[in-house]
Amino acid sequence: MWPIGISTGIAYRHAIDVVLEPIRAAGVDRIEISTAPQHIDLGDEGALRRLGVRIRERSLVVHSLHAPFGHDVNLTSPDPHLRESSIGRLVQAAEALAILGGSLYVIHPGGEDQRWVWERESRLAMSVEGLRRIHAACVARGLTLVLETPLPHLLGGQLDDFAWILARIPEEHTGVCIDTSHCSLGGFLFDALSRFKDRLVHVQVSDNQGSTDDHLPPGTGVIDWPRFCSGLAASGYAGTFMLEVSGNGDVAAHVQRAVLGARRVLGTAV
Repeated sequence: MWPIGISTGIAYRHAIDVVLEPIRAAGVDRIEISTAPQHIDLGDEGALRRLGVRIRERSLVVHSLHAPFGHDVNLTSPDPHLRESSIGRLVQAAEALAILGGSLYVIHPGGEDQRWVWERESRLAMSVEGLRRIHAACVARGLTLVLETPLPHLLGGQLDDFAWILARIPEEHTGVCIDTSHCSLGGFLFDALSRFKDRLVHVQVSDNQGSTDDHLPPGTGVIDWPRFCSGLAASGYAGTFMLEVSGNGDVAAHVQRAVLGARRVLGTAV
């Protein structure tokens, strides 16, 4: 069965150190770094190197990093200045991952601007152009660019568009991340798994109640986890079962709840 990992984004409102010890205490040793601005400063190389030391001191391993996202990070923006600044920030995040010793750079194919549908062809082309530049930055740093399935209303959120983008990025050092919540909200989680299984190198695991991206622990929402895990096994997936959940309040309790949920759906709970 796949090793469980967890995104530090479960405590993205806090300094990253708040969540490191609870993750280790839950018996997890693989983490995905969240790049929430409250969490880490991508421009402070010294702080990143010190963070790497603290992570290793806790016997944790940086498995992956989630690229910055939001309305201020859009590699398909029609504003050339925002587009260039976004690509610069995304390349900076790739450097941060290299400093922290990880290898999988997880990125959305576009931003959160829903107006992309008005300019579909040009926005898809800009996604490919930007991703090719970021891919080159990843290759130069020994990283794998991992294209994540976004929410269905965002650019690349429909499987045909996602496949169109993926086909135009160099195949070497490129893989796919299936976000279980995003794809289930689009109604095509199992189609995505079947369609992209040969390129699948990462999964981001969370559940939802069927209408919004709730980031719930697996097994607490509507996703058919036995079917998903069966399909994941049949695909030959050999990566990490990476939890991308959120919560307010007691960080340690949220980590424990998320890990227990993963163990239950994987059949490894004791």
